[in-house]
Amino acid sequence: MFVRSQARPDLVPPATACIHGHFFADAFDELFPARRLVTWVRHPVERVVSNYHHFLRSPDLRDDCCRALLEHNLSLRDFAGLDWMRNEATRYLAGKDVADFAFVGIAEHFLESLHLFGATFRRPASLPPPRVNVNPERHTPLYPISPEDFEFIVGLNAEDLAWYIRACARLEGSMAGLNPRAA
Repeated sequence: MFVRSQARPDLVPPATACIHGHFFADAFDELFPARRLVTWVRHPVERVVSNYHHFLRSPDLRDDCCRALLEHNLSLRDFAGLDWMRNEATRYLAGKDVADFAFVGIAEHFLESLHLFGATFRRPASLPPPRVNVNPERHTPLYPISPEDFEFIVGLNAEDLAWYIRACARLEGSMAGLNPRAA
């Protein structure tokens, strides 16, 4: 993961229009103060459950959480309880508010978010979008877990859930603004 202390001007080629990847949202604040931030978020329960299944399906032993999952044969709840799995999104968002982003996409509202992204940046989205890194064993829009596991994971991710709810409200408001008939 890329952090603010690693950002140096020589890492970004001249005339770069976009820097993307998994890094903390404040990583380039000092180098590019006029940048426009973009992020995608996912419901925190879906994120944790997806990480769990992804690591089981495609182990990455460089990742501490994956190693812990495999070495200790962790249950979903035990995995969710790992420090790094708790409020992971807000950690990456580095204290920034939803309003600090030019665009926030919602994974569970992917097509609507893609439409808004195109409108925001005046780049129409090509539809249908490609689907990569999808769990081939999941056949429902959301991971099926017990209500007790859902509540347990939500309880460990209250900050992520609050940010996610604000992001969903923003998406809903933005979509209504794009489509006057939606109101």
